[in-house]
Amino acid sequence: MIPRRSEPPAAALIIDCATRLAALFGRLPMLVGFTVQDSGTLSADRVTVPLDGELFLADVCVQALPGLEPSAELNAEIAATILEVLEDHPGAREVLRGYTFARAFH
Repeated sequence: MIPRRSEPPAAALIIDCATRLAALFGRLPMLVGFTVQDSGTLSADRVTVPLDGELFLADVCVQALPGLEPSAELNAEIAATILEVLEDHPGAREVLRGYTFARAFH
């Protein structure tokens, strides 16, 4: 058996984060995208859910159907996924800060 090369911690974080968020978009077909922001970069109308310390889930966007707005349940599921990543990877805070996650359309 060939020994498996271990991934550097930053690569493991990025792979795990990408895997979890791809699964999130798979479970939530109406989700178009969202951002993770520092509180200092947000106006009051952009803040959706506090995450960890100064990080907030913001700019949640769903498919444009009449009357469809991001629900509290949708926001909670996104926040739970991000909080799991933050709990499992202490360095995730710096990686996620200011990042926009969006569904890819081809």
